[in-house]
Amino acid sequence: MSTPKSSPRAFRRPIPVTKTELEPFTSELTWQRAPGVPKPRPPRVVEQRLRILMIGWEWPPHHSGGLGVHCFELCQELTRMGHRITFVLPFHGPRTEIAGVTFRTPGDTPEGPYPGAYEIGGSPTRWDSGDIGTFNAWIGTLSAKPFDVVHAHDWFGTAGGSAIARRDGRPFVQTIHSTEYDRSLGHPWPDVLAREQLGIDAADRVIAVSNHLKEQLVERYKARAEKVRVIYNAVRPSERLSALGGAKKIVLYLGRLAAMKGVDTFLRAAAQVARSEPGALFVVAGEGPEYPRLLTLAAHLDLSDRVLFLGKVTDEERTTLLASASVFVLPSVVEPFGIAALEAMAAGVPAIVSKTSGVAEITTGMFTVDFWDIDEFASRIAELLAYPVLRHTMGEEGRISATREGWEERAIQTAGVYREVLAGRRR
Repeated sequence: MSTPKSSPRAFRRPIPVTKTELEPFTSELTWQRAPGVPKPRPPRVVEQRLRILMIGWEWPPHHSGGLGVHCFELCQELTRMGHRITFVLPFHGPRTEIAGVTFRTPGDTPEGPYPGAYEIGGSPTRWDSGDIGTFNAWIGTLSAKPFDVVHAHDWFGTAGGSAIARRDGRPFVQTIHSTEYDRSLGHPWPDVLAREQLGIDAADRVIAVSNHLKEQLVERYKARAEKVRVIYNAVRPSERLSALGGAKKIVLYLGRLAAMKGVDTFLRAAAQVARSEPGALFVVAGEGPEYPRLLTLAAHLDLSDRVLFLGKVTDEERTTLLASASVFVLPSVVEPFGIAALEAMAAGVPAIVSKTSGVAEITTGMFTVDFWDIDEFASRIAELLAYPVLRHTMGEEGRISATREGWEERAIQTAGVYREVLAGRRR
């Protein structure tokens, strides 16, 4: 490796990545149905078909993280159970339709694209707080009377959702996917923090996506532990791409480029592994505010020819990347859940995650490392690259663990929370 440091311009990657750039990966892959895994499937019993007013911020195909995926998959399963959902969004735009889901948006909002949910929290330069206020004021004009329950996701619609639930005598459920403390690494933006607190205080039940997150809600937001329920994320089993012999050794990070994700740890570990694994390629897929800083860091670490920055990728390209990866790494400083790691495991890719990741609560089929321990991340990556049998065994164990329960189970658990709050109102 030459002594002079490479310029960040060496990383000229179009956003999004083109299929031509993924061709070296796809040429070594083939479609293969994942081996059947016996899965306990609880009976889909619906005692009461509910009418749900659900409030979110984003919806596929436009989503910046796990929130949009969670809402889509949850709604898909709830409607299959017979429930009917009116989903409230702040923006018009193309949406992946689901039978049984009706969308409502303010009438004067422009067509997309619009900022992703995780691009705005904790960043006052990315959005106008008046926009959130306007959205919540519009929600306040809706009637909750035609619905059995009002359910808001994260902080975007807490003021409007809790207000109409209280006014019309309907129970209010709040799902927390991450907190402003996590997203800002302990430097929360007061307006977002206040909206989170409002929703948690007003909710009849709060759903957290991990026990780690529940503990934070109790300790920092003073939520009553008895009203917080933990319902994890899931993945949907499907046909998958499976790498053929001779495929490149690819170490993958897939997610947002945000400070809380610890991508700098990934790059510093990559610099260590690159010395002993000259054939390994380190791939960073995703976009976010840390992108310029990470480019500069990679150049300073002399990784110009070893790291591929892909920017935002489509769902199809995401599948290809997961299939082509030898190892998946999620070194988050804080990670309320970490759905990308679960997706990697479902694809049979061995995963290394930080001990702060909520996904580690539901499986032992992964390596867990302290988020600050660059040497240990590097050691685990090198170990998996050096030993194919370990890679295969850990990948299969992770796949079975990740797909043992799916979105159907999560929908049943969520419907159980709805029944719980409705029963409490009748008493």
